[in-house]
Order: sequence, then structure tokens, then C-alpha cells
Amino acid sequence: MGSSHRRTSVVIALVIALAFVAALAAACSAQATGGAAVTPSASDAQSSSSPSSGEAATASAKGAEGDWARVLKALGFMRAVTPTRPVVVLLGGSAARESTISDESWRAQIVDRGGPSTLAWNMGSRNRTLAQNVAIVKSLPRGAHAVVFIGVNLGAFTSTQKTASIKLPSPLPTESPSLEQPHQYSTSTGILSPTKKKALVQAWIADRYPVFKRSFSTSAGVLETLIKTCKARGYKPVLFELPRDTAIIGSSLNAPTARFRDRCKRLASTHHIPWVSFVTAARLPNQDFYDLWHLVEPGRTVWQNLLSAKTAALLKAYGYDGGGS
Repeated sequence: MGSSHRRTSVVIALVIALAFVAALAAACSAQATGGAAVTPSASDAQSSSSPSSGEAATASAKGAEGDWARVLKALGFMRAVTPTRPVVVLLGGSAARESTISDESWRAQIVDRGGPSTLAWNMGSRNRTLAQNVAIVKSLPRGAHAVVFIGVNLGAFTSTQKTASIKLPSPLPTESPSLEQPHQYSTSTGILSPTKKKALVQAWIADRYPVFKRSFSTSAGVLETLIKTCKARGYKPVLFELPRDTAIIGSSLNAPTARFRDRCKRLASTHHIPWVSFVTAARLPNQDFYDLWHLVEPGRTVWQNLLSAKTAALLKAYGYDGGGS
């Protein structure tokens, strides 16, 4: 009986451990839905997770629902009130959303770094697909002087979605949305331990790497469509690598990372647009990340400083010297 009980206990412990890793992987990986004409808010609602899977207690109020609504309101606002300043947009999933402090401080830093007054928006939101980014770009105001940072990471290449549609608020809002960023992760709520983060690396390899391989060609094609859409509308696209916790990941994800980076560099060269990466230059330590991809406060400060300086330099290079209010 004693031996039997011990075997049962071991089995139960293994099941619990596997369930924990799976929950973390689900919470921290982009589970993008393939198909056409998918409304992003629907996929956001379906993928929201409970605090037990690693989300902050305020996630449902400030993140999984609020980030997408804020994007739509910002787009609607720029349709209702024609911008007289250059527009700067950061596109991407939740890793992009967590990479800046706030739009207010980002705008101020651009000016401090010698750039013009702008309408800078971090439009990152949970589980974003590249197809949804195309829809966002099509909703930006025509004729605007716009720099579009296209945030890319491993998760950006895990969707087979080719087209998407979005619906702006009606009536269009004439007041700007809040310039505060709807963060879900914070040092105040804690970060995952190195052991849990290393488990996430192995979970990504087991669960997401096969999806990455299946989806890569389609995702890369949509990325090129996104670049072409920006250029056709007169905007300045920038391929921009999003943060990752290299201190924990090490060389474990070298193969898929090299694959998407190489494709991005080729696309940048083909379309004569910048490829920008701060992953090495930022030198972010493990404690600056909640998990493998999402920055918390110290990391955001470093990352936004680098982004503000680059934004100011690009705006000046493109001759976007600002204007009215």
C-alpha cells in the first residue's frame, strides 16, 4: 500500500506541474486566430486569462478589454479631428503595449530629444495579429505625416490570419483617449521566478514552435502586405523588434529568432525602410521582465528612452517638423 500511495503521489505531482506550465504558456503566448474578417475585440475576450495564470488583478479592467478599446478610440479621434502634428504609432501585441510608460511621457521625450510635437500612440494590444495591424493602418487618417513602428517578435509569426476588419466607434470621438498606458504587469504585483520563466521557454518550444513553423510563411506574407499598405498611404513604416528576456532565454530560441529577424531584415532592405532593434543595446536584465516578453517599470524606462531618441531622429530625417496643436 505504501508503495502504491507513493506512485499515486508522484503522478499527481507531475500532472499539477504540467498543468501549471501549460497555464503559464497560455497566458504569455499569443494565441492568434486564423481566418478572415475577425474582429480583434472578440479574440481578446476569448483569450483573457484569470489572475491565477499570471495576470495582474486589474487585467480585465485595464488590459485585455481596455487596450483594444483604447486603440479604436485613438483611431476614431484622429478621424474626427484631423491631426495637425505628425502621427507616430507603435503596433504589436501585449509585448508592445508593455514597452512604454505612457503616451504622454513618450511624446514629451520625443520633444526633449530634439523632435517635434507629435501624436504618438502605443497601439499595442493583447494577442494582436499582423492582419489586424493592416486593418489599423487602413484606419489611420489619410494625408497624415505618420511613422509606423511595426512591432515584431516570435508571436507575430504564429498566425495564419490573412485579413481582418475593425469597427471604429460611432459616433467618432472628438476627445482624445487617455494617454495612460493600460499596463497589466508591474513590479508591484511581482514577476515570475527564473525557474518559471525557464519552464516557459520549454513550453514555447513544445507548444508554440510547431505553430510558428506552420504559420511563418503566411505571417511573413502579411507582414509584407502591411509594409506595402503603409507606403501606399504615404506613411513611413519601420520594422521594430520587440523586447525579450535574453538573460533567461539564452540560446534556446536562436533558430526561430534568427528566422524571423533574417526575414525582417530582407524585407527592410527590399522596401528601403529601417530595421530597428534595441534588444542588444538595451541590455535589460531578467528583473526588467514579468515573463519572457513583457517589460515592467525599470525596463519600460530604458526601452522608451531608446524609442524616443530613435523616433525623434526618424521624424527629423523624414522632414516631419510638426505643426499646430
